Amino acid sequence: MVEAQEIVADVHVKDRTANPSPLGFTGLGLSATLLSLSYIGLYPVDSMIVSMAIFLGGFAQVFAGLMAWKKGSVFGGTAFCAFGLFWFSLAGLILLPAIGWIEGPEPMSLATYLFFWGVYTFVMLIATLKLGSKAIMFIFLTLFVLFILLAIVNATENAGLLVVAGYVGLLLGLSSLYTALGEVLNDAYGRKVVPI
Repeated sequence: MVEAQEIVADVHVKDRTANPSPLGFTGLGLSATLLSLSYIGLYPVDSMIVSMAIFLGGFAQVFAGLMAWKKGSVFGGTAFCAFGLFWFSLAGLILLPAIGWIEGPEPMSLATYLFFWGVYTFVMLIATLKLGSKAIMFIFLTLFVLFILLAIVNATENAGLLVVAGYVGLLLGLSSLYTALGEVLNDAYGRKVVPI
């Protein structure tokens, strides 16, 4: 009688998926920059802002979050998916009243919405302290400050503070784009070209 032999082989699969962070930070960076310019007064919130919120702020960050989750990054998956869904909700806050489906938010309800996003962002900011990236820490710091400023603006209807929030948002957007493009350049050159 011949016994079956058990064959055990170690199979090592190399992860060939790309780093999703540049896509996520691009979505955040471009959307935040263009929205912040409207806070500063360069142009009104219009279809360009809503389209950016949906297609780049929303879809790009959710896609990046799903890819980060696949790579095993709880922080990246959670952050990009949550903030991508934030952009979808922001677009909904603009579109739903415009098409007559529901009344627009009262200033205090919008202030509460923004305040709780600020609290969420603060906890994510604490998590960035373990990531070792000053650029990502700065992104979350400016995002936290922006949410709190916008909550105060909506609670008090202080138009001057909205301009300040616009400049903070501009810092957020540009630092996010810096991080995204820095990661792309570092990957393309195979070495640290841009400090992150």
